[in-house]
Amino acid sequence: MTTKLQIIGPYTPEHEGPFCTRDGRPVRLLTKTDGSKEFPIVGFIDNEKTSSVWTEYGHFFETHDNHGNDLMNAREVPVAREFWIYDDLIFASEAAAKANCYWTHRIIHVREVLPGEGE
Repeated sequence: MTTKLQIIGPYTPEHEGPFCTRDGRPVRLLTKTDGSKEFPIVGFIDNEKTSSVWTEYGHFFETHDNHGNDLMNAREVPVAREFWIYDDLIFASEAAAKANCYWTHRIIHVREVLPGEGE
């Protein structure tokens, strides 16, 4: 089973993590208090090579205008894996499977059943 981050609300210092941006990218915090006076929160967004900073309220800009890089509290939620099989080939999407297979009626769709589903 794989997971993704689901936003549960705006940043609060009490939340221990995980965190993501307003636009859903994961954030790894380095510190919540040791950055600059204006931007005490320091961390990395997704796989960026340079760090980002936030205000004490998790805003990317001091103006507190909403921005895609604003810090948000998140939680991990399960995501069902899904793929399509044709003979010995595996595809991540139905469209890819159909585009690469002559006998489309032989494509098998596989989706993981998550705990609590189908009960």
